[in-house]
Amino acid sequence: MVFRQPAFRRASGSVGYGPFPIRGARLLFSVLLLLGAIIVSIVALSKDHLACTPGARCVLTRAMTSRTIGFPMSALRDVRVDIRRGSKGGSHGAVVLLLDGGHEVSLQQVSYKRAAEVATLVRAGLAGEQRIDVTLRGPWWILPLAIGMLAMGLTMAYSATKGLGRFRLEITRGGAALRARRFVLAIPVSSHEVSLEGVTDVRVEGGTLGEMWLGRGEAPSPAGRIVLVHRSGAARPLTEAVFPGQAVHLRAAAELRALLGIERERHDVEEQLASLPRTRTPLGTRVAVAWAGTTVGAIAGIGLLGLAGIALGLLRTSDPIEAWLVAVGGGGGAIAGVALALYLTRARPPR
Repeated sequence: MVFRQPAFRRASGSVGYGPFPIRGARLLFSVLLLLGAIIVSIVALSKDHLACTPGARCVLTRAMTSRTIGFPMSALRDVRVDIRRGSKGGSHGAVVLLLDGGHEVSLQQVSYKRAAEVATLVRAGLAGEQRIDVTLRGPWWILPLAIGMLAMGLTMAYSATKGLGRFRLEITRGGAALRARRFVLAIPVSSHEVSLEGVTDVRVEGGTLGEMWLGRGEAPSPAGRIVLVHRSGAARPLTEAVFPGQAVHLRAAAELRALLGIERERHDVEEQLASLPRTRTPLGTRVAVAWAGTTVGAIAGIGLLGLAGIALGLLRTSDPIEAWLVAVGGGGGAIAGVALALYLTRARPPR
């Protein structure tokens, strides 16, 4: 009698395969880079335009917030230039309009030379009762910095989330085929079938991912894919590409073997899965990541609070950084950054 490997005609059900691990710390830094690119772009593209018509009104238009401020030109009494110094010793000039009743309106910070020129034009217009039309722009020359931060953030985010998603493996056609449906953020993106005819085993093929932005001494992410082994010994990969992780592949392969009724043997995926150690981050690395979370989180907190203030009309891009902004935004961001860093570097089951 000729021996025939039994087919899995009566097998049914489905197995979850994924989600695949991502580089959490790298993703965090990419988000912060993208946030920094937005902040730098806002500063670079900020613009104030002041137009005054004699006998009528003055209109101040702030480009980034699309806000306008109007007042009678007769209420504009004078103008002055304030010198504002940055945290690194640099100085800028801020044109301040002096209105009736002691009210003041500050314009976009520019170089002191440009601020003095604008102040001279405003005074000349007031003295001669002539039309005033001046524009103050942010430092557009820092736009390349924003573009560089954007490019770094996007490539780092791609590297951190390579292989993002999960699969649902479903036995179809009465046990004759296995359908692999891929989901990314719960959205189905692809589906294909692999024949189960003659399949006698399910194993995991290891590999590594080609990555950008690997740190010094940082090992490439382990990766793998599930393969179906034919009775002839030929392997049918379930997916063309390998996906991040190690335990996630072994876990899905073990569940699929159980679903297909394949008997366990020594050195099979079940034994490999049980032998994997928990993922632990060295103490020195945790301290370094926590320190980075403190500094980067503080900067991000200040930036987020500043963006919220600008969006609500409570702050202007020309305003200096106040102590309360540093205390609230920086302090809260630092606490959040440390908490996130410790969470990302905690001891956890292998993935």
